[in-house]
Amino acid sequence: MEKIKKIIKGLLDNSKIKTLAREVRVSKNTIKVYRNLLEQIIKDNPGIKNNFEKILETFQSLLGEEKSTNFKWLVENKDRIKAKLTECNNIVRIHEVLVDEGFCGSYSSLSRFLRKYKEAEEDPIIRMETLPGEYAQVDFGYVGKIYDPAIEQKRKAYVFVLTLSYSRHAYYEIVKEQNLENWIYCHIHAFEYIGGIPYVIIPDNLKNAIIKASFTDPKMNKTYSELAKHYRFQVDPCIPGVPEHKGKVESGVKYIKNNFIPLRKFKSFEDANKQLEEWNHNKASVRIHGTTRRRPIDLFNEFEKKKLRALPVFRYEIAYWKELKVHKDIHVNFNYSYYSVPYEYTGQYLWCRGTKNRIQVFNANDEKIADHKRVPKGKRQTNYDHYPPDKVKYMRSTTDWCKRQAAEIGENTRKLITKLLDEEPIRNLRGAQCILWLIPKYSHLRLERACQRALYFGNFTYHGVKNILEKELDKQLLLFEEEFKQNLDSTFARDITQLLKEEEYGNSSTA
Repeated sequence: MEKIKKIIKGLLDNSKIKTLAREVRVSKNTIKVYRNLLEQIIKDNPGIKNNFEKILETFQSLLGEEKSTNFKWLVENKDRIKAKLTECNNIVRIHEVLVDEGFCGSYSSLSRFLRKYKEAEEDPIIRMETLPGEYAQVDFGYVGKIYDPAIEQKRKAYVFVLTLSYSRHAYYEIVKEQNLENWIYCHIHAFEYIGGIPYVIIPDNLKNAIIKASFTDPKMNKTYSELAKHYRFQVDPCIPGVPEHKGKVESGVKYIKNNFIPLRKFKSFEDANKQLEEWNHNKASVRIHGTTRRRPIDLFNEFEKKKLRALPVFRYEIAYWKELKVHKDIHVNFNYSYYSVPYEYTGQYLWCRGTKNRIQVFNANDEKIADHKRVPKGKRQTNYDHYPPDKVKYMRSTTDWCKRQAAEIGENTRKLITKLLDEEPIRNLRGAQCILWLIPKYSHLRLERACQRALYFGNFTYHGVKNILEKELDKQLLLFEEEFKQNLDSTFARDITQLLKEEEYGNSSTA
């Protein structure tokens, strides 16, 4: 009404249409419609030109009739308007086209008409009544920016809300990101806050919960599925594109935005959550709910708390699942660390489950085929049993392994292997490995004798040692052994005890 008065006064004062539209904040077309109507009133009733009250009364009467006429025109041309809406969703442009086709109403009248008929054509909402402890709804919502001392600036903040469908008792937590880790831990914190677990959780189709949204066959995120199994609840996601199916938690997010966030200051995320907890305890949980007409905490304590499932003994340890390819080196790359799997799976995609301390790998039949201790980024964790048998011996036979094995066989073998690995210009690890792999065919004793002969002749090669064993040269005496044996003639040998007695007697005579 005030706008109409200002428009009429402006038109009577011959104000410019553009200036008047800006002052009153209506479209220029509306001003033009009012100007034409005002000119018609003065033309039909010249005597009221200077009577503002009479002009206003007549104007309102004609405007009502015109509105009725305009509304009637819109109803009669409803199908034409719907056809235009399928081609263009800009109501301003549609209004311009309708004016050219004979519509005399304003943009606002067209907007009101479209809004009214949209509401009339929407399907009715069916409210579902639930039993105590049966359902809970969960969701994330953006709540602006909060200062983060870690980066010394403000960052986006999101509130997690879990609302029990029966009592409307809720848990709230503000987080920095809507990632999987926060999604899981917020559930855990919520269960511990309410002291139990609902039978069914209703989430949206966000990737942290549902990786494939479907009306009939939704596919759950593996980590969220594990959480559900650990806490023994089922997940009933919303139908894709219908967030109204979790309207209770949607209202909870709006309640936070409208009643907690405004006019509050937060020093950090920790401070925000502390204030949120106090607000929930002192206000949100003890208010009279608009639907139930009861305090949420009262309904919860009286009916719902005893119906929840009991918490498990141990908290769920969050696990991250990734579908990863097994590369040619029979390792998978899990967050830039590398873990081996059996060589038969090279080139395949396998599911890997990572916790804080372990990495496990599963095949297509959900059988665990590898289990590793977690290592830092850039490091490898290898189980040599995963390599082909003909290659694994090379992997295990390192330089240190060769030296240890040689020392266990004997001094000559140790000397020869040391020569190959440390003292020769070329480090012949493969030669040292092949020498030690001769043990299964021959024996420790024969290999020790063969190495003794090779050292004697200065032949520090694998083929030299192998040739000695094949031709059984290790069973022949060496030249220095033959000479030593010949020089040890025992014809005139005397007993050692006799020699000691003679020495003792000689010493006493001298004394």
